[in-house]
Amino acid sequence: MRDQDPKRETAFFDLFADCRNLEREAMRRAGQGVFTLDRMPFLAALAGHPEQRLKLIHVAGTKGKGSTSFFLGALLEAAGETAAVYTSPHLVSVRERFWLRGAPVTYAALESAARGLRKAIDANGLPPTLFEVMTVLGLRLAADAGCRWCVLEAGIGGRLDATNFIPPPACCVITPVSLDHVPLLGTTAAEIAAEKAGILKPGVPLVLAPQPFPEAEAVIRAAAARLRCPVTDSSTVSEVDAARWPDRRRWPAFLRENFRTALAVCHVLGITPDPERFHPPRLRGRFELLRDEPPVLLDAAHNADSARRLAEALREIWPARPFTVVLGVVQGKDAAGIFRELRTVAAEFILTHPRNADRGSELATLQALAAAAGVPYQVIPDLQSAADLPVGRPLLFTGSFFTALIGEELFGSRPG
Repeated sequence: MRDQDPKRETAFFDLFADCRNLEREAMRRAGQGVFTLDRMPFLAALAGHPEQRLKLIHVAGTKGKGSTSFFLGALLEAAGETAAVYTSPHLVSVRERFWLRGAPVTYAALESAARGLRKAIDANGLPPTLFEVMTVLGLRLAADAGCRWCVLEAGIGGRLDATNFIPPPACCVITPVSLDHVPLLGTTAAEIAAEKAGILKPGVPLVLAPQPFPEAEAVIRAAAARLRCPVTDSSTVSEVDAARWPDRRRWPAFLRENFRTALAVCHVLGITPDPERFHPPRLRGRFELLRDEPPVLLDAAHNADSARRLAEALREIWPARPFTVVLGVVQGKDAAGIFRELRTVAAEFILTHPRNADRGSELATLQALAAAAGVPYQVIPDLQSAADLPVGRPLLFTGSFFTALIGEELFGSRPG
């Protein structure tokens, strides 16, 4: 973000330095009691129960939940509603997690809410995790800003995610479910789907995106049936209806699907957005084009299925044009699956560490995969300069949000 202030960022995180950061401990298993909803009602009470002042939409899934959430926020605003969006993770500024009416929260509003919550926590001896703090702050900021709606993106899983303490929302959304966070959520698509379906509430409508794994879809539909949740498939939104919206033709197929999912939510809620008032959100690190020619593209694909959809999109938009793929994968992710899918669109690989060494990296695994496959590759563990990259060639930064961040650092943010 162009107005990011490093000192204020540090001050914010220093305020909650004693709060356990489970986003950096994602390899832990839920069964160890680390992930729990037990603290959330009390923490929300300390903040004045902001969740009770908002109409909520809860979004879970493996892929596409961030872009779906941002599309939802923009569509609600295009309908004359007031909407906040809470997502994770952030790339540069913590403010990226808290969007109020289409813009990130100001530092002043964030700091005021954070100090108030910190004081309440200290007075009551509650030891929350950092993500729990962020979740309550997101709700508090939305309520204090006078937003009617808040779109909540689940962090990891759903059943035990901090966002799942909320009262029954107006609608639940489950985007495509695939294999990710396997040590934490389960080793099969069905097991992971059961965790995602944990956000469902009795009688609350569910909008279900197209699912790549039939067994995952079966688990979700069975959970919805048990809870008597009406299910709407996002495919019920016609292509004719979806095609009326600005910028849609510039999106790859997977983003068009995510937009249709968001539009289906509006249909379920009886909300009618106006295409003339729609402002397409900037989707950082989600098929984000920083330069047109030669293309410089950022995409946070961090599992095999996402990498497959990314490769399909590249073939759709730039047919027969190979990319130099800058690939960095966080430790514990499916490096082999990601590499396998991206080989189909790569002229060569530049293998690197993502910009988050504290969570570890699969660089050694990627190097072994590239060597075994016999594909052209370089290893640049700490990529700091665009001069290390080929000139005049299409570039793709992928494998993690934190690898996408490298591309943004080297080539700058595109306006808008």
